[in-house]
Amino acid sequence: MNFDQVMQYRALRFKASIEGQHFSNIENDRLLEAAGKEPNDFVKTVCSPISIELFERMNDVLGLLDMTKREFIQAALISALDRADEIIREVNPWESLPESQPGYRELPEGEQ
Repeated sequence: MNFDQVMQYRALRFKASIEGQHFSNIENDRLLEAAGKEPNDFVKTVCSPISIELFERMNDVLGLLDMTKREFIQAALISALDRADEIIREVNPWESLPESQPGYRELPEGEQ
């Protein structure tokens, strides 16, 4: 590793220790897993069939990054939903609809 890579690694490791706890808390994983086994209003399970190739690719990345599937999928969903909200705000598909029309929804600034 070169100097920049070492500094980036150290900075990201420090940042993760401060704000990344929700992605890497083993106890949190256990609580979510236990809560997801019974219907409730706090946790929902997301299931979807994926190709063998995509599954193997995900497992390779999880092993490399030492992440659980839940950590990875949660991070990916948060990122994808934030980006989708950003694009929807840019496109503003509701701009031609009157506010009283069913289906009208305006995303508040910064909604995640």
